[in-house]
Amino acid sequence: MYFKRIVFIFIGTFISTLTYLQAQCNLVETITICDMTQIDNDNDGTPDGIINLYDEYTNLTGNTIQVGTWFDPNFNFALNEATGDLFLWDLNESSTAITDYQFELTNADCGTDVALTINLVLGPFSGIALPTNLEDVNVQVCDSGSTPIDICVALPDMDLFEALESLPSPHANGQWVYEGSSPNFNNISGSELFVTVPYAPGPPLVDEETFELVYMVEGIAPCDLIQETRVKISVVRQVFSGLNQNQRVCEASILNGDYDNDVDLTDDQFLLFEDIEGTWEMDMFGQVTSLGDSVININDIYQQIIASNVRFGCVDLDFTYSVEQRSGVCDDADTTVSFKIYEYLRSFSQTSFPEFCEDDPLLPASINLYDQLTFTNENGVLFDYPSDACTQWSLLSGPSDLGLVSNGGDCTPSPGYSHLGPVSLTDAEAGTYIFQYTVSPEVNCNPDDFEALDYLDACTSMADPSGFCDAETAQVVIVIQPKNYAGEDTAAIEFCQSIITGPIDLISLLGTNGVDDPIYEGPLGTWTDLDNGGTITNPFTVPQVTDQQVFNFIYNTTTANNCLDSATLSFTVYEQYSSGVGSTLDICNTEGAFNLFDILTNNPSTIGTWSGPNGFMSTDNNVVFDPAMLDAGVYTYTVPDNGLCIGSQASITISIFTNANAGSDMIATLCQSDLQIDLLTLLDSQADLGGTFVDIDNTSALTGSIVDVSSLNEGLYDFEYQAQGNVNCSPDTAILTVEVLDIAAPSVQNQTFCLIDGATIADLVATSNDAQTFNWYDDGTSTNVLPTTTLLENGEDYFVLAIDSNGCESDRTSLVVTLLPLNDETCDECEINDGISDNDDGENEVLDLCNLPVVFPNYELEIFNRYGTIVFKGNRNTNLFNGESNVSLTLGNRLPSGVYFYVFNPNDVATEPFQGNFYLSR
Repeated sequence: MYFKRIVFIFIGTFISTLTYLQAQCNLVETITICDMTQIDNDNDGTPDGIINLYDEYTNLTGNTIQVGTWFDPNFNFALNEATGDLFLWDLNESSTAITDYQFELTNADCGTDVALTINLVLGPFSGIALPTNLEDVNVQVCDSGSTPIDICVALPDMDLFEALESLPSPHANGQWVYEGSSPNFNNISGSELFVTVPYAPGPPLVDEETFELVYMVEGIAPCDLIQETRVKISVVRQVFSGLNQNQRVCEASILNGDYDNDVDLTDDQFLLFEDIEGTWEMDMFGQVTSLGDSVININDIYQQIIASNVRFGCVDLDFTYSVEQRSGVCDDADTTVSFKIYEYLRSFSQTSFPEFCEDDPLLPASINLYDQLTFTNENGVLFDYPSDACTQWSLLSGPSDLGLVSNGGDCTPSPGYSHLGPVSLTDAEAGTYIFQYTVSPEVNCNPDDFEALDYLDACTSMADPSGFCDAETAQVVIVIQPKNYAGEDTAAIEFCQSIITGPIDLISLLGTNGVDDPIYEGPLGTWTDLDNGGTITNPFTVPQVTDQQVFNFIYNTTTANNCLDSATLSFTVYEQYSSGVGSTLDICNTEGAFNLFDILTNNPSTIGTWSGPNGFMSTDNNVVFDPAMLDAGVYTYTVPDNGLCIGSQASITISIFTNANAGSDMIATLCQSDLQIDLLTLLDSQADLGGTFVDIDNTSALTGSIVDVSSLNEGLYDFEYQAQGNVNCSPDTAILTVEVLDIAAPSVQNQTFCLIDGATIADLVATSNDAQTFNWYDDGTSTNVLPTTTLLENGEDYFVLAIDSNGCESDRTSLVVTLLPLNDETCDECEINDGISDNDDGENEVLDLCNLPVVFPNYELEIFNRYGTIVFKGNRNTNLFNGESNVSLTLGNRLPSGVYFYVFNPNDVATEPFQGNFYLSR
């Protein structure tokens, strides 16, 4: 059974509550200390925060407890286990529960049981703020998170506990709180303060802001539930000299003119986010001439560099920008913008190409590949690269690497590597070896720790690989020729040309020693004609030989370095005499003579002879076959044997057929007015009929044998007559040439005549350049030619055509005739004589009717005496009136002298009868 006694004891500023248990083991006590800063264990007037658990137990209970060993289950490391001293200031946190701090004592009296457990309630302690300065701030710090790069990594500006005194330390289980509304406050993480003091270019130069914060620590009753401590923090912005974007520059770019213009170091290409209140340091090349000068010229600097050394390797150009601090809590800042100029690599190449023989006793054991290269020399300066670093030898192709040691992937030489590139030729396999020497641009600047970054923004950057010069490479070729065995001398080989079906591999004809194979041509060997010195291509195409031909060749291996051998080859090729290929000929008796040899195909030889029907024989290959002289039959051509070649025969079988005769070529002249002509009438009298005609000139005027001449223009036209007597004969032909003449129509005009003139067809006028004569017609289609004596009729149409010397007629042309009447004043008057004297004196013997009988051939004339008695009737069939009567009763009577009267009746439809009188005198 346990008994409990509670005693309240007030000592100074703390209360100790003791629970006393009657039992001497498993005792439990609770001690409450609300203000640990007042504890002075050694009573020297200076608080030390140390209590002794034995003393506390005795002071509270009046009892003592057997000494033992103390144990802190929570391992706060503030307890002296041997003495029981507890260092309160070393306890990190205030109590938030009675059991936060428990300390157990074990001793001999209680054995394995816990003799005493003490619970400690520790009041909250928020610390003591450092004293304020003249600006009423506890601490002034530099804003380490205000520059662009600091913002990226979120650096705290300070640990707020630094604003509190360190002894005793405030309890760590409190919370810092910002009391304010500044947009420049970011956050508090634990005890770390994060603010951003913005940059304001120009005065005032110090960018600063003060922030008020409170630290609050929780506790439990009977102590304070919360204890607070306030501080003021002045944060000064750290000056920033910017982010440098360093640049690599290859010499080749400068030579290309890329850097002829000035550059401003403050451009974002080189410097980012810098404060503008900085200055530039002078440089060794005289580019920066004042603190505010930021303009440089890379080409100017380059010219200074090469003026002293064209093989400068690489040169660093540093330009430093500095910004001074504005407060003692911050530091100065400087940034160096750097350029690195790299000497560009000059080209190099192999200029000699060594070749070795596989079995050459003078073959070197090894060679250096580097020695095969020739490097650029500029004005006496050699640009070679004999470095084991930043170079690489590699095998591109070949049977093996010949023991070549390659370098690693960077500028650190691999063990055993040498820029000389030694390779071993001992027992090297024949072949072509291609090696490559690669020089990295870093060879001129090794080691190269230059760093160039390209900032995508203030927080993100990436390595800038630009600006490096290009690497240079060159290949080195080494040829090891195989053993060059040419073969053995070979002769007494014979061929018939007919068995040679294509090019001959001359190598296959060479004899061998039974061990080695002859080396093939190409770069290793050549064939030469011993007879004319010419080079022979293998495989060898045997030319067409005549009779026989001996070929004498020599095969030489012709590689460098005395890799030589030779073998002779002699062989004979016999011509295969060819009889050719015969045929069967069906020929006509009219064909011309031909050479039988020309009929043979497949290139027959000219060395043969012919035999034929009826004992025909020839002495050579040429036989002229004339169908009129030689008989039909089989003609055989025979060629003899030649060496290994066997002779042969070919036959031509000839049949002779009789052909038709088309006659001789004929020429005929035709008139277009002939209309049609039958070509059969133009054939030679010796021509065989039954053939066909061909319109050679494609006149479309030929139908069968009839030619429509009227459809042809004036000119010459050829028609071919083809007569074929046998289907095996070619048609015999004759050319009929027809000349077609076309006469131009005559030119005429309407014509006028006096009726009394008695005009006839002969009086009509027509003109033509071609005509020899003219034919006149009474209409356009009549075939009746009007006689020239035909009297013309008034108002009638007359048609005329011209006829030339060949009898060709032109087209017809028409005209109209007008006859003027008898009384027309423009015509001559027809006067019938008014007297007749029938006295045989030759004058006025008859009644002269002038031209009236001609004009009016159907006229009637009646003569009356004075009594009205008719005494004479006349017409074209009667003689003219001569004073005698021709009517009955007075027929034949001589009429007496006197006056007589006449009536002349023209008897045409146009002219009226007229009358007159005359006197008959006897």
